Amino acid sequence: MSETTCHLCGLSLRRGAVSHSVDDRQLRFCCQGCRMVHSMLLESAGVDDPAHFKETDLYRQCVAAGVIPAGEDDLRRIQEREEQEAHAAAASIEGVKATPEPSDTLALDLIVDGMWCAACAWVIEKTVIRLGGVQEVACHFSTDRLRCRYRPDRVAPDQIQRSITRLGYDIRESDAGTTGQRTLRKELIRLTITGLLSANVMMLSWALYAGFFTSLSSDAVSKISLPIVAMAVVVLVYGGGNMLRKAWFGLIHRAPGMETLVGMAAGCAFLFSLYNWLTGSIHLYFDTACMLITLVLLGKLLEQQAKNRVRRDLDSFFALQPTKVRLITETSPAGRYVAVGHLAAGDRFAVASDEIVPADGRVESGTATLDESSLTGEPRPVRVKTGDPLKSGTRVIDGRVTARVEKVGGETVLGQMIAIMTRSLEQKSTFEGRTDRLLRWFVPLITALSGATGLFCIMAGLPFNQAVVRAVTVMVISCPCALGVAIPMARLAGISLAARRGILVREIESFERAESIDSVVFDKTGTLTHGRWRLSHIECQAGYHPQTIAAWAAGLEQSSDHEIARAIDAYARVHAITPAEATDIIVHADGVQGRLDNRTLRIGNRGFAWGNGPPAGDAGDKTEGTLTSRVFFSVDNHPAAILIFGDTIRSTAASMVDTLEQASLDIHLVSGDGDAATREVARAIGLSQASGGLLPPDKADYIDSLTDRGRRVAMVGDGINDAAAMARSHLAVAVHSGQGLAREAAHITLMRGDPAQLLDFFPLSRQVNRNVAQNLWCAWIYNLIAIPVAMIGLLTPLVAATAMLLSSLTVIGNTLRLVRRD
Repeated sequence: MSETTCHLCGLSLRRGAVSHSVDDRQLRFCCQGCRMVHSMLLESAGVDDPAHFKETDLYRQCVAAGVIPAGEDDLRRIQEREEQEAHAAAASIEGVKATPEPSDTLALDLIVDGMWCAACAWVIEKTVIRLGGVQEVACHFSTDRLRCRYRPDRVAPDQIQRSITRLGYDIRESDAGTTGQRTLRKELIRLTITGLLSANVMMLSWALYAGFFTSLSSDAVSKISLPIVAMAVVVLVYGGGNMLRKAWFGLIHRAPGMETLVGMAAGCAFLFSLYNWLTGSIHLYFDTACMLITLVLLGKLLEQQAKNRVRRDLDSFFALQPTKVRLITETSPAGRYVAVGHLAAGDRFAVASDEIVPADGRVESGTATLDESSLTGEPRPVRVKTGDPLKSGTRVIDGRVTARVEKVGGETVLGQMIAIMTRSLEQKSTFEGRTDRLLRWFVPLITALSGATGLFCIMAGLPFNQAVVRAVTVMVISCPCALGVAIPMARLAGISLAARRGILVREIESFERAESIDSVVFDKTGTLTHGRWRLSHIECQAGYHPQTIAAWAAGLEQSSDHEIARAIDAYARVHAITPAEATDIIVHADGVQGRLDNRTLRIGNRGFAWGNGPPAGDAGDKTEGTLTSRVFFSVDNHPAAILIFGDTIRSTAASMVDTLEQASLDIHLVSGDGDAATREVARAIGLSQASGGLLPPDKADYIDSLTDRGRRVAMVGDGINDAAAMARSHLAVAVHSGQGLAREAAHITLMRGDPAQLLDFFPLSRQVNRNVAQNLWCAWIYNLIAIPVAMIGLLTPLVAATAMLLSSLTVIGNTLRLVRRD
């Protein structure tokens, strides 16, 4: 067994081996599953010499069961079986049963994370089946699913889960969905119980307030109030426990938040009521404390549901990373499912219909239709064939391809996008930072104001219980729930909506910056043009044919890697032209020279290839005023042909420029190409302001000149070559060209590679900013009106809690309106 392969199954040890010592011999395994299977084999079969464990009957049974591959044919068989299991598992998980199930057993469906190969699944099955009361178990490596049936009178579900976690695997219930869904369900149960108890507290408290028990003694009233106290304690501990815990930690860490205000208000009402109850008074406000907690739980539950709805597109995007890959090796030419962590650059993998591409790579064989909308926002399917690139996170609609891995994990396009979006979600804009700092002072200020209100009431001669109620009311109605969610909710919605349109937001301040833009500067090559030179046609002299010239040119340039050489190679491949086998190839500064059949071939600029030959009409090495370049070809120093190369203007460029100008934006075009060529492109798309022949520092100076005139400039380029100019601009926009996202110096990236996506981002930024402003105005107006009203005693704590809830729901509903409108 090789030192780089698993001692049991032969799988590669790319992500680090699991070592195990047997009789002073160090063995290496690809995962804990294989190590444990190996140990079980040695223990169960009673093998004296570990080197001969493959000769045991138990090992042969494992091979026959498909746990351990025996060879190339067996690997192919295992791979086919796993494919069938992958489809069958889905039906099994949904509850499709082939045979009737015993009525005295229950089903348990789990998702198991951390399985690396089929041996892991086998170990889990054998471990679970050994538990008393488990009757059936099936663990599928290809789907990360475990399904079992157990007798609840003999084994509990948590025992089954603990038996799996002890093996080193993470588990979660499959029917609970995502973590957010499980949390929502738990909070819904908490809200339901708290609400029912609070309703009973309210009903009994109303009887006290109505004077039904005024004729009773204090002892009798105290006993009648005992159920109210008991239910209020449950509400406070169970319903408000997390809230009170957060409030306490906020206080001791000197970072009080909304939980602090609500917790202090509920706590004051509860303690004051408890004191009155113990002293025999009927002035009990347990209902106030209970309803405060209930209404806050309701508000937070609705807020979480709204967040999940806003995050829906982002969650779908983050879920694009597959956990399994069909790895192709010499021993498994048809491919075998393994954990995606086994994949490394240079590996080969296969993807088929309805599968997600696990890594960036290049197609080696096959054809397929891909859905790249998750990355680019473009719903149109993309057809790929041999030689085409594959992007991780794209879905195969139909077909099957085999590809070679170029990048994995965080280096892939998807990995970089996820990292950028995660970082963007964690950022805070300058305005949001100021709001957060204000909130830190807001809570202590409201606490002091509440105390001052109660003290003033006492000094004004009001009863102590009324002073406490008024102080609690001020504390509750001032809770900055709406203010705290006003910006984050709108920001989250903006990033989510931008991602849906194929726009990657790198800096959260991009929305604010975009709205103030009054000038847009476009780079030419690769931005308004496609930036890809192609050989459009060949003009031959008498006696020469275009296909012959193309074959000779491809033969001369096949060892070169510049733009012209790649364009010639692409032309030859498209037209099925075989490059000539030229010899004695010499690369000069102005072209390439070689020999073929005792003839000297030259390709390059006019002076190098044609010398003092006939003029080339109105053509030069780069035709002034056009997007074409001409390369000259000679045979034995005699002119033979002109190869005409060209770049094309994007079809959306002219309409985009027209739309931006109608929006009163000042549009400019800059380029490192000649001034005449740049102005020709400008004329083609309807621009009057264009400057060519600018090096990167010159472009940066151009941005500075506009900024010095008081302009707010957006620079649109590839984000790499234009980095200097982008760093000087107010808003940097990168048109993604397929190069590394991490290298781009930009605030946003247009993943579709089309600058016309600006027409989506500018209106979206205005919508997001307007939504933020509306949310903030709503929150501030609410506080400015509500606090004085509460201080003069026109509100009760329950009305205050309801008003606080409605203010939060107003902000949340306004943000959802932004999402629904899209």
